[in-house]
Amino acid sequence: MKKILILGSGAAGTIVASKIRQRIGEGKGWQVTIIDHDETHHYQPGWLFIPFGIYTAEDCMKPKREFIPQGVDFVLDEVTAIDAVKRKVEGKKGRYDYDWLVIASGCRIAPEEVDGMMEGWRKDIHDFYTLTGAMELFKKLRYFESGRVVLNISELPFKCPVAPIEFVFMADWFFKKKGVRDKVE
Repeated sequence: MKKILILGSGAAGTIVASKIRQRIGEGKGWQVTIIDHDETHHYQPGWLFIPFGIYTAEDCMKPKREFIPQGVDFVLDEVTAIDAVKRKVEGKKGRYDYDWLVIASGCRIAPEEVDGMMEGWRKDIHDFYTLTGAMELFKKLRYFESGRVVLNISELPFKCPVAPIEFVFMADWFFKKKGVRDKVE
């Protein structure tokens, strides 16, 4: 039996698993397995709506098993190493061999890699690319009545290129709705 191993069950990993399963059908000599360290799916595009009170954290979280296609195995484990020569993946709970490997583990922001960023991180410098960041920004914007909001893209490439302009448009709407848009630059 041929084994396809997918690391990550976010949008990309789940879509890949679904497309592969549709293409090859169930059984037919192929085993498709997804490995992920988290059982909860975080709908990351929804995090952009949290700072404005449109969504809550709970609105952006669902059990991953609801999205895993039928005929695809789901393993909860944290990957610690990949041996491409031996075609093996090492996890904290086990070892997994494969014939084909798909790495769909996503990306993360790294504010610590930008000089000076951490000095104001989550005080006056916020993000909406993480759940914690979006929730902290919600707290900050809730009481923001006047001043300047600066949206900065610190380096390229960055996650979800359309999000910054969406944020600017939503911030404009949000401050108008609060009646303070004329005091916010």
